[in-house]
Amino acid sequence: MIKLDSVKRYIRQIFALTEKNIFLEMRFKAHLVSRFLNPIIQLFVLIFVFGLIFNIKEGYSIGYWNSKNYILFLLIAFSIQFSKSIINRYKVLFIREKYWKTLSATMVAPVNRFTLLFGTLVSEMLMNSIPLIIIFIIAYILYPISLFYLFLMLLIYFFIYLIFGALGLLIGVFAISHESLVPYLQIFFRILFLFSCINYPVQIFPELFQFFVYLNPFYYLFDLIRLVWYLGYDYEAAIRLITPTHIISTLLLTILLPIFSIFLFNKVYKKYGITGY
Repeated sequence: MIKLDSVKRYIRQIFALTEKNIFLEMRFKAHLVSRFLNPIIQLFVLIFVFGLIFNIKEGYSIGYWNSKNYILFLLIAFSIQFSKSIINRYKVLFIREKYWKTLSATMVAPVNRFTLLFGTLVSEMLMNSIPLIIIFIIAYILYPISLFYLFLMLLIYFFIYLIFGALGLLIGVFAISHESLVPYLQIFFRILFLFSCINYPVQIFPELFQFFVYLNPFYYLFDLIRLVWYLGYDYEAAIRLITPTHIISTLLLTILLPIFSIFLFNKVYKKYGITGY
């Protein structure tokens, strides 16, 4: 049974890690500007490309993407791409402390691995909150939905942050314990996201490659968050597209991936420790 004192201690640790991470990030203003601008540039390019495609002829569509909804889907894609920054955040923070020679103290201290996960998670959510709020406002103005669907969107966004945080923790532990494996992990995640269709419909792939997309649980996660907003805007069009696979994949990723990442973190760190000093 979890004691109240333990819960309070974990909360204090999470807030301490959050405050520390935000303080460190705020020192490099140019880096923050770069983080915010890169996804925006990508978004505008995609808006121009899809705008041109869907204006070829009236009623043209790719899958369920069409001239009436592609801006909504690209705004959601932008918010996901923006949130992906958390995946590399653990690596940056761990390597920074590794070379400052303060990482050993953090690992030896009585800090639960879930606390380590959520400390960086909360700090990234706060850092990204302003641009994400702006995206939500623009999407809400263009495609208004009820508070119920807005709440569902926020819940799924939390799931996405938790999943991205778990991926970041996996990269982070190899960055401090077995750094030579990090590029292979990053290549694997790039391929995974390539076939997750964050920025484009699955139909742009040839049928052979669509098979790999449908095997990818991240495709169903990102497709679900698009469809939840679309559900509030055009229920009849969206409800036919949501399947049990969307729900099951999202729940499994949200529950199992953080547990697996913490388990692997402990195993790798216990075996290799901190290397590369």
